[in-house]
Amino acid sequence: MPLNFDLAGKVYESSAVTISAEEIAAYATASGDTNPRHQAGPDQVASLIFPVVPGWVAMGQVGSDPELGVDNPLMILHGEQEFRYHSVIRPGDTLVITPELASVEDKGKGATFVSKFTATRSGEPVVEGLATIFVRGAGSGAEREKSAPQPGPTKGSERAKLTSHVDVAMPSAYAEASGDHNPVHLNNDVATAVGLPGVINHGLGTLSLVAGSLCRELAAGDPALVSGLRVRFTDMVFPGSDLVTTVWESDTAGTNLFETTRPDGAMVMSGAIDIA
Repeated sequence: MPLNFDLAGKVYESSAVTISAEEIAAYATASGDTNPRHQAGPDQVASLIFPVVPGWVAMGQVGSDPELGVDNPLMILHGEQEFRYHSVIRPGDTLVITPELASVEDKGKGATFVSKFTATRSGEPVVEGLATIFVRGAGSGAEREKSAPQPGPTKGSERAKLTSHVDVAMPSAYAEASGDHNPVHLNNDVATAVGLPGVINHGLGTLSLVAGSLCRELAAGDPALVSGLRVRFTDMVFPGSDLVTTVWESDTAGTNLFETTRPDGAMVMSGAIDIA
């Protein structure tokens, strides 16, 4: 059944959440981010992808809206993710999270929607998160012309190659720290039943692992220097994998481009990170 393409722009009720030092540290540890700035201490700050923790309920509120019409959550794929950073998150912060259905688009055999959350502190913006979700079988079925890709920064000189290891226990640890208990990341039988080769790593878990390395390499480990992060998920990551991320300068000041590949050479994600 197609999604409700007329629902775009719906804003949901805001909620407040207070951030603890323990959950900041737990999220970094679960996603393999070894930056000491994320562990307890007077200078503790949240990692770049941590905002999905306070934003998780908000994102779920959008995707589970009966008016939107996602019939089977197992048919969704996380296609893209973007963060716009205005301020770092610290222990004790009380954030007001506002969810929004930013867009709903017909893609023929499937459909996409963008689940957005905005986090503010004392009325000032802290971070915006936008998740582009593809829903298999939720389009009109009509043939649609492919849209032309949007122009963006182009690659310059290679800047770095970074390696990351996805621990075999990462899916279960990440599920506990993030709140994302989607069974395709935890139960092999469920994963194979929906056509996957087996349990796959959380996309945001992989992104958090890689983003930690990018932050250390490009921003001296200081998340306050990162103003934006955009990524497209292009293939699966399996627990136990070793990943290689190649970083390039770009023709846009402050923006670095990156691609992450798994051992068989397949690219699993590509994106851009903006350094203030």
